[in-house]
Amino acid sequence: MTTTSKPPLAVGQQAADNLTAVLATDLVKGTKFKILLKTVKDNIDRAGIRYPVGSEPCLSFETFQNLRASQLDEMTTYLVEVPVSKLNYKQGQIRLVRPEFCVQNFNLFGHVVDFTQSEFPVAHYDETTGLCDLVKKQHLSAQAAAVAVVKEEDLTVRVRVVAFQTKVTAQERDILKSKLFYSEVKGINDTKEWEKLLHQCALDEPVALATKSFYESIPGLTWQPYAFPFPYVQGVQFCCTKVSQMTKVIQYATNDDALGELRDIVQTLCNTFDWEREAPKKELSVYLIRAFYNFEKRLHPLIDDAMGGLGYHFDILDHIESFFAKKPQKMYLGSTTTDKKPWQHLVKVADRVNESLIESGQGINTPFFHLGKRTFVDAVYALANPNMGKRRTEAVDRDLIEKYIKVHVRNFN
Repeated sequence: MTTTSKPPLAVGQQAADNLTAVLATDLVKGTKFKILLKTVKDNIDRAGIRYPVGSEPCLSFETFQNLRASQLDEMTTYLVEVPVSKLNYKQGQIRLVRPEFCVQNFNLFGHVVDFTQSEFPVAHYDETTGLCDLVKKQHLSAQAAAVAVVKEEDLTVRVRVVAFQTKVTAQERDILKSKLFYSEVKGINDTKEWEKLLHQCALDEPVALATKSFYESIPGLTWQPYAFPFPYVQGVQFCCTKVSQMTKVIQYATNDDALGELRDIVQTLCNTFDWEREAPKKELSVYLIRAFYNFEKRLHPLIDDAMGGLGYHFDILDHIESFFAKKPQKMYLGSTTTDKKPWQHLVKVADRVNESLIESGQGINTPFFHLGKRTFVDAVYALANPNMGKRRTEAVDRDLIEKYIKVHVRNFN
């Protein structure tokens, strides 16, 4: 398995372009867009592109190219009539284009690509290819491409085209593009965490760079959805799209000087799961990763210190392999819809570990972790109340924690 067959993404000081691309007309010819094409074909007499009165005149594409060749500013924005054949979707600069949204929108507005109630698309011009790489209004642009494909005409779309002087380097362009995309998206409505990551890396945000590096250290793992049509990581086998939560765990492990241990946990989970059983999303649970990491940090030392310091043998990686060789990941923590707090998951891991210890043949006949074990309850309480300092701000009271332990830790009698 390999994580990528291409150079790394351009991130600040260190990188080269690694963006796969597809023309808008080729995108909508894909099998996922067959319903959109059929919808356009069924309504071809009405299908078209509508703009608000007064939005003309725009620059022709040829006029724009001439102006760009002599522009004085490093970055200039133009309003251009761009032929659909020049529209390009480039991974890393766009959100996931959802065919069902295109169909829904096309039907909603009377089978017309309607810009009268929307702003114009935004694209970055690449003078080496002569194409405009879309960064905003990808769904409406895809609808326009579908109309052009069905009509077999190279229709034009009015686009705000951002162009650079030729002397501006690819690295500088990546940074300027990400600033433009990231600031606009952030200012309008927040985007998904996995969509942000590459742009944050392009701006040299240290935490994002560390997160991306961790993902890339696990062969076959990506932060994008498993079926994302513009994959950054090649040879994808599984994903973990909850990047915000994953970033926190990576930061915890970095601060604890335990990044290697965290990587071993994630790698073992990835290697052990029957991924056909986890289809179609093939999503690795970040809650499971966090739960095992918290166990290793907070509860495993109690096992090592048992029997006057002699301890019992327990290996978290063996535990993972033993449990998930026969069972899907959802069976370990149960529902994470209601019980999603880290301390709740820690209690559930303790219960599973109790079972493993009893079955280990080390003479353990009763639960190692139980309500009467003060060090165990204290460890769970500390995780539930991380801000217990001088002000002693209690987020979860001990009584609630003890009740939860009583319910979720079995006695095996």
